[in-house]
This record gives sequence, structure tokens and C-alpha cells, in this order.
Amino acid sequence: MNQPPQGGYPPQPQRPYPQPPAQYPQQQYPQYPQGPQAMPPQYGGGAPYPVKRGPSKGVGVLKFLVGGCLTLGMIGALMNSGHEGIGAALFIGVVMGFGLRWMATGGANVLGKNIPLLPSLGIVVVGAIIGGAGGVPMSEAYWKAQEERVWEDLTVSKSAYMSAWEWDYDYFDKIPEKFQRAEAPGMKKYAEVQESIRLDNVVDLRRHISDIQTQHKDDANYDMALNAASAHLKTKYDTALAKLAKPGGVTLGDGEFPVDEKLRAAFKEILTDLSKSATADVYVAFTNSSDLTAPEGHEEVFNELLEDPSVKRGFPDGKVPVIDPGKAFSPAFDNARRGSFLKVSSDAFRNMFDANLLNLLPLENGVARDDKIVLEVSSKILRTITYFNYYNTDAAGTKTSNGLLFGIGVEWELKLYDRKGKLLFEKSTYSTPGSDIYISSQPNDPKWAVYSILMDSAYFNYSREVVGNFGLPPPEMQTTFAYNSYGVTGD
Repeated sequence: MNQPPQGGYPPQPQRPYPQPPAQYPQQQYPQYPQGPQAMPPQYGGGAPYPVKRGPSKGVGVLKFLVGGCLTLGMIGALMNSGHEGIGAALFIGVVMGFGLRWMATGGANVLGKNIPLLPSLGIVVVGAIIGGAGGVPMSEAYWKAQEERVWEDLTVSKSAYMSAWEWDYDYFDKIPEKFQRAEAPGMKKYAEVQESIRLDNVVDLRRHISDIQTQHKDDANYDMALNAASAHLKTKYDTALAKLAKPGGVTLGDGEFPVDEKLRAAFKEILTDLSKSATADVYVAFTNSSDLTAPEGHEEVFNELLEDPSVKRGFPDGKVPVIDPGKAFSPAFDNARRGSFLKVSSDAFRNMFDANLLNLLPLENGVARDDKIVLEVSSKILRTITYFNYYNTDAAGTKTSNGLLFGIGVEWELKLYDRKGKLLFEKSTYSTPGSDIYISSQPNDPKWAVYSILMDSAYFNYSREVVGNFGLPPPEMQTTFAYNSYGVTGD
């Protein structure tokens, strides 16, 4: 067995690997350019080499849709608000320009193209120019057209049934104030009046007239509403007048008082005025005076009564007193009796006119009469030559005199004035207290109570006469009267 030599090289394998050739032909190995772009494609793993791509069509569609919505919204905003001024229109135009830019860039992306930044910003500038230069006139033209359309719809198409609610909702709430017509508020008021007429609502009609007269006086835009309300009220006044007495003195009652045609003519003027008035008020002014000087010839009547058995029984010494009038003709009692006149008159008128057509109110002394319809009632109390025996009757029917009462008469004067103070009617009459009245007395009545009762009777009877002269049926004749202190204390 062979031993390896000591200190020498190891033995060589029996089958050595074949040695590569000394040189390879250069053409067997293709040469690649240097750099990452020149690297050959990899296969079977590893990241792919980056490839240049075009714009995303999906993003382009999204940009176009968003830009379109923004553009349409800003066009609407420009039409609605551009009239507010160049500043507002310019701002809306800039926002609209961004919407147009997104539409343009999005559309280009869908086509596989890109629009450079600076040219795309030029689209924004175009939008700003459109808004700033054209926003105001376009908006004004839009609102003028809208106003004309709504106006024609409310005044022509729905003229017969126009509604105040529609005027608020379709016109005043939607049309900017600067484009509303000056006559529009008057047309709305006219619509309100028409609604009240359809409902025959006298209260609302009077309220509308009051509003026009106080808030829109001399405004021609409200004439149509005022005339419509007044015409309807006048129809009601005419209907009421037709129920009154007919010419020739024929009354609704028994003909006790003849109708005064001059008073009726003046009254008709008053009703025509009230049909256009803010209120239905007619004021009643009272004036009163008295002259209790004994007239000539009274002694003869006085002396005749001295022979009456009841007088002799009460005053056997012949010293028969004339009872003092006390407070019977005082202002306090006179003011209270005016209420009687107002009640009788108001009740009679209320049977023909409700309070919204005619309302009688007292006019206190010293209150100005400016712009008021005034019915003035004046009375003057005078002594007459007449005397009355004031006696008591006992259980056996025996009469005993308490004294004599002097007779009174009243000069009445009735005047009717219009709002300007023009005298439309006047009439003077003279009356005496009722001769067929029954006096219901009480033990605690003052001695002069009869005088007060006689004046109560005089006022009541005159009230009936005035009512009858108007052509209204007067209240029933009152034959029994009792003393009324009207809250006045003391003898």
C-alpha cells in the first residue's frame, strides 16, 4: 500500500473535475445597459418594475359629478342672491369657478388626459368674472320674472278667491322686498277684505277699515280694499235703512211720532260716513240749563188750588207751601238722566244695527269734537203757570195735601254734526212731563222727589220722540215712575 509522502502535497483525486475552458466567447453573454431601468425583468418573484400610467377615469368621473353639483348649486345661488351686490355675486362666482374647474379636470381625466394647474385655475377666474359681472343683472332679471309670474297668478288666476295666506306664502315670503310692488300690501289687504266679505264678518271688516284709516291713510294702494269693505258695510246700512220708516210719516210702530225726513236724510249721510270709518261710534253730547223763575199768570192757578178740600185739610191756616225743588234739577241728577236717553236710543238702534254698525257713546263736557260725529241734545228747564197738588190718601180714601208743586216744561234742541263740525240737522221742541203718570212713592223719599220723577219722565218721553223721528219704533210708554236717587246722598 502506497503511503503518502511526508511533508508534501496531498494526493490528487483520481477523478478530477473537468476544467473550464480558458475563455468564453463574448457573444454568449448579452450585455445590459447600466442603471435600474436597464435591469431585465424578474421572473418568479420580487417586485415588478414601475410602469408609467395615465389619469384615473374613476376619479375623473367623481370630480366631474361633484363639480357639476357645485356648479348647479352656485348657479341657483347666483340667481337667488346675486342681486344683493357685486361682492356676494363675486364670491358665488369664485365657488362656481371651482365647480367648473373640477368638471373640466374630471372630464379630461375620463379622456385619459390631464389639465395643467395654471390653466385649470384660469377656469376659476372665468367663474369669478361671470359672477362679478353678470351675477347682479342675471339675478335681477330672474326675480323680476318670478315676481311677474306670482303677481299674475294671485291677481288674475285667483282674483276671485285670492287668499291673504297665499300672498304671504307665495309673494312676501319668497319675493325679495326690493322686487315687490308698492301696491302689493294693498292687494294683500284686499284679499283679507274679500275673505271677510265671503264670511260676512262685520267685525273684521270694521277692523280692516280701522287699520287702513289709521295706518295707511291717503295711500292709494289701499283704495281697492277700503272701497270693497265700505261697499259691503254700506249694503248693510242700506238694508237697515230700508227697514226704517218709509217716507210720508209711516212708521214701524203705531205712528205715534211722525218720521222727520230731514233727520233721515242727515242720518243717511252719517251712515255713509260710518261705512268708511275706523269705528262705528256716534257721540251724544248733552247740555242742560234751568230757569225756575215763576212765570206771569201763575198766581191765578195757585189761588184756585187753595180751594181744594185736600189743601184746606192739610193747611187750614191757608199757608200752603210750594215745595222746594231741592236737588231735582242739579247737575248730578241731570247727568244720570242722560243715561236714560242713551239707553232708550241705543236699545232702539241696536234693533236695527249691531254695535259694529252704530254705537252711541256719551261725549263728556270739555272733550274735543274733532273728527267725531256728534248728536247734541240740549235741554232747558222752565217753570210753567201750572201747579200740582201733592197729597196722601189714607185707608178711608181721604186726601190730605202735603203742599203744591210748580209745573215744569222742557225746551229741547236736537242737532246733528258731521266730523268736520258741519251742522246737518237741527230741531227744537217743547214738552212737559207726562200727565197720565203714576208716582210710586216711598216713606223715605224727599219732599222734592216728585220734581225728580217728573224730569225722569220728561227725559224718557223725549227719548221716545227722537227715536220715532228717526223712523225707529220707540219703546213702550212708561206710566209708572218711582224716585231714583242715582246714588246722590242727602236731602
